Amino acid sequence: MKTLVLVAALVSAAFAVLGVAGSAFAADTEIAASKDATFRRGNDAYFHGRYQESVEAYEQVAALGVISADLFYNLGNAYLKSGQLGPAIYAYERALELDPSQEDVRFNLSVARDAARKKGEDRLAGVEAQPFWMRLAGQVTVNWASWLFLALYVGLFVVLIVLHFVQPGFLRVGMWAGFAFLGFGALIGGALLGARLYLADRVEQAIVLPDQVQVKEGPDPNYQSVFGVHAGLRVRVTEKEQDWVRIRLANGLEGWVRERDLGRL
Repeated sequence: MKTLVLVAALVSAAFAVLGVAGSAFAADTEIAASKDATFRRGNDAYFHGRYQESVEAYEQVAALGVISADLFYNLGNAYLKSGQLGPAIYAYERALELDPSQEDVRFNLSVARDAARKKGEDRLAGVEAQPFWMRLAGQVTVNWASWLFLALYVGLFVVLIVLHFVQPGFLRVGMWAGFAFLGFGALIGGALLGARLYLADRVEQAIVLPDQVQVKEGPDPNYQSVFGVHAGLRVRVTEKEQDWVRIRLANGLEGWVRERDLGRL
């Protein structure tokens, strides 16, 4: 009798677990269907010229946790068509963070940046002249840089091992040249990976969203405005105080803006 009771309890527990798993699966399926339906609604609104409706649909998909270069590209296009240049540039930048190889995104980003400059030029020298290492590191993802460094590193040791079995001659000289080339490439790849990791983990960047923002001397609207920045400008965030953040431009100028005026990368 005790055995039967134990078996019955185990069976009941198994069905309970299956019920919970089934409920979770059904919930995940429902959420996925909602994401797809909302994304298609955004596409339909965009193709029919209802750009603000399209923006709202794509933003709903992003709010559901979807992180996709295609989503941010479509969102950027919808913002651009609706005349919201800052958010458009921010969306394109997010797409490129996920996939730097997207040429369509780069082209539309340049169009949006040109329009933003014409609409509100900062009249400050060097505000977009980022250091070379930041521009270079920003062209690749952490995964791409990691695989590049790993491939060069492994290739280096493979050539070194093969050299032990190659007799002196032209082939051995050529392999030593290849070893030197791979060694140099591994150094460059390691430096690129290090720069990309530092950029991702230690340098917090953001995009200015409104067409014009006045930068203050301190974290309060009563402070004096020291300069202005335009939509789409990439800035570095160095400090936060309540709902204000301290930003630094590429030319070294610093000041405070409302956090809501920035899109964090």
